[in-house]
Amino acid sequence: MIRYPAVAGSFYPSDEALIEMLEEFFKDLGEEGSERRITAGVAPHAGYVFSGYTASRTYKAIFEDGLPETFVILGPNHTGLGSPIAVYPGGEWLTPLGSIEVDGEMAKLIAKLSGIADLDELAHKYEHSIEVQVPFIQYISELAGKKVRIVPITLGIQDEEVSRALGKAIFEASEELGRDVVVIASTDFMHYGPVYGYVPFRVRANELPHRIREWDFRLIRRILDFDVDGLFRELREMRHTMCGPAAVGSAIVYSRLAGAVEGELLHYTTSYEVSRSTEAVVGYASIVLRR
Repeated sequence: MIRYPAVAGSFYPSDEALIEMLEEFFKDLGEEGSERRITAGVAPHAGYVFSGYTASRTYKAIFEDGLPETFVILGPNHTGLGSPIAVYPGGEWLTPLGSIEVDGEMAKLIAKLSGIADLDELAHKYEHSIEVQVPFIQYISELAGKKVRIVPITLGIQDEEVSRALGKAIFEASEELGRDVVVIASTDFMHYGPVYGYVPFRVRANELPHRIREWDFRLIRRILDFDVDGLFRELREMRHTMCGPAAVGSAIVYSRLAGAVEGELLHYTTSYEVSRSTEAVVGYASIVLRR
C-alpha cells in the first residue's frame, strides 16, 4: 500500500529545490540529542514559502531533543473525503525525498482503542496537512541515521471529545506496544479575509497582523497551559478559524498522560510577512510540549 504525494510541486518543491530549502531552514541545526523530553509538537501546514521556516523550528527542537521511533501526525481533513476520523492503516508514504514506513501495528491499535476512528486511506489521498510534515521528518531522520515511522490521522471532526479519545488512545497504544512516540499536531491558526469568507472584525489594514497575533495568542496561551477545554472555549467565543484544534487537543491529552509539564512557543508568524496581502492572512506557530 503506497500513498503518493498529492501536493509536491505546489506546497513544497518536487525536485532538488526541496533539499536546498530544507538545508536553509535547518542551517542552525545543533547536535542530535538523546534526552527525549518532547512529547508533542505543533507545526503549520501551509506552503513552505509561507510557513516552512516556522514548521522547521518544531523539527529542529525534536532533532536536538532526540528522535522517537514513531511520529503520530494528526491534521485536519480539508477535502471532506473518507472517514471523519481516519487512521492510515499501513504501507508507506512517498515524497520527493523517498519513502517512509507507516507504523501499521500502532495505527491499528490506535483506531481500535479510540472507539471513534476508522482505518481509511481515502481521507488521506489528496490531503496536504499531513503530507507537508513528512519531508521534515525524513530530513531529520536521515541526518540522524535513524529509521522512524509515521502514523497519519486526518480529522474531519474537531471537538474536545475527539481530542480526549485520540490522545488517550495514542498514549495507551504507545504503552501497550512499548513505542517511543512524538505526536505532531498539524494546524494553521487564524484564517482571516474574504478569500476565506471570514471577516468578522473590522480592522484597519495596517493593524491586521497585530490583531491576528492577539487572537492567535489567546489560543497559544491555552496550549502552553495544556488547557483543552479553554482552547475550545476561546475558539467558540472568538469564532476563531484555526483549522486543527482537535489535532492540538489530542497532542495535549497525550502529552499530559505521557508526563509533559511544560510548553514552549518557538516561533510565530503570519502569511502577511511574505505576501503583504490583507485579503488572506493566516497565522502560523511552532510549539513543543515537554516532560
